[in-house]
Amino acid sequence: MAGENAAIWQVQENAADGKELTASTASVNNVALFNDTARVIGTASVSYLSDITVDFRRSVPENEAVDEDNNELQDMGIEGLDIVLTGVTGLAGTDAATNFVNKISKWLQDGNILNTGTFLATRGRYGLRLNNAPQWNVEPVAGSSGYGYHIRSANFRYVGEGKQVAEFTIRLALGGAIATAI
Repeated sequence: MAGENAAIWQVQENAADGKELTASTASVNNVALFNDTARVIGTASVSYLSDITVDFRRSVPENEAVDEDNNELQDMGIEGLDIVLTGVTGLAGTDAATNFVNKISKWLQDGNILNTGTFLATRGRYGLRLNNAPQWNVEPVAGSSGYGYHIRSANFRYVGEGKQVAEFTIRLALGGAIATAI
């Protein structure tokens, strides 16, 4: 696991903490690495990010006054943080568990929280590292005051003649103590 500049990882029930999984601490099924400059799309199961979109929101509802020239806005605090990762992955048509598409599909089925095991990720079980945008990096923290990312959705579009390349969009949402997490 060298040369990549971004990663998403899934914290496991038996994890000691939410730190990024490495080759010595994780199965390749529990970490997705991006932008390995030593590999070429189509010759390896490798994924590249082309865009990172951040939607960091405050809740500001309008409290309209009837029949008055008054429009009260109320600042309710931080509403949420969503990150959209867009990119492309190779060898998308294989059925291996390590295939990026299969891995993300399995993660969605596994769920976004852990209520059992040694690491109780009740606010989110996914970590994120973006070397080019480190202010959004999160290592999940367990417990009721913890935090971590959730995978909201994943879209895959198979392209090319052999359909071995897939464009992807993954939507993440930060759960828990957002202001502490970032």
